[in-house]
Amino acid sequence: MPNKFACCARQQAAAILSGSYPPLGTWPSPQQLPIVYHDAYNVSFLGLENLHVFDSKKFKKVVSGLEEKKLLSKKQLVTPREATEEVLLDVHTSEYLQQLKTSRTVAQVTELAILASLPNLLLQWRVVKPMRYMVAGTMLAAALALERGWSINIGGGMHHAHSGGGAGWCMFSDLTLALRKLRQGTRGMVDNVLIIDTDAHQGNGYERDKLKFEDDRLYILDIYNADLWPCDRSAKTAIDNMTELTCGTKDVEYLRSLECALQRAAKEFKPDVILYNAGTDVLTGDPLGR
Repeated sequence: MPNKFACCARQQAAAILSGSYPPLGTWPSPQQLPIVYHDAYNVSFLGLENLHVFDSKKFKKVVSGLEEKKLLSKKQLVTPREATEEVLLDVHTSEYLQQLKTSRTVAQVTELAILASLPNLLLQWRVVKPMRYMVAGTMLAAALALERGWSINIGGGMHHAHSGGGAGWCMFSDLTLALRKLRQGTRGMVDNVLIIDTDAHQGNGYERDKLKFEDDRLYILDIYNADLWPCDRSAKTAIDNMTELTCGTKDVEYLRSLECALQRAAKEFKPDVILYNAGTDVLTGDPLGR
């Protein structure tokens, strides 16, 4: 299946990028798959993470499942480095990054009030650092897609985070960071970016970023459950192609709505790269979606 995407590769742009990504991770060998993962993605701290419905250790479960099915081996995966504060400052304000050095802010972002009473040094190590690794993973995966025509970051997709804040277990705006790095690194060869977001929740984080940065080269297709949080009305104005569904939407209706949205996007926009935020909470039985 991946070979079918080879025609989407942008080798010239990828060649330019490969030299500017070492701070985010080592560019893979031809024997490796463009699938990015680090064990540090998995958030675990004294079992308190289990108080939230979000499975913060699901990333290693995905890798284990793929290995069990013999679809890949862990040595084939690409390992990112931790995103530095300098990397994060391309999108995030210094004020917000400073706020993350307080336990109260980390507790607000993760929706776990009990974390506010824990030492921030512990939270930096067990909560903030994993999300910084995921940022680098998303940024590296976006670049690898230009070389291979496809790529996957097994973590990331923190679509509720924006330049000045975070929420809903989303600490950093990795999609915005990734698309800005692509544009800067390719010297204009990659300009038009399409985000397709099928998470059950509105992707209000990068939508807010689009408004802040006045990014008219970003096209957003967001299909989500309008009955669920965040119901961010101001962020909705950034969506170019919006489909609002309701609780209990069946497969046929969902797939028909998605197909219509995709066909519309194909007519309205010609992207240089597509960033797909693939939320699993649209599936029946997922505790985060309905």
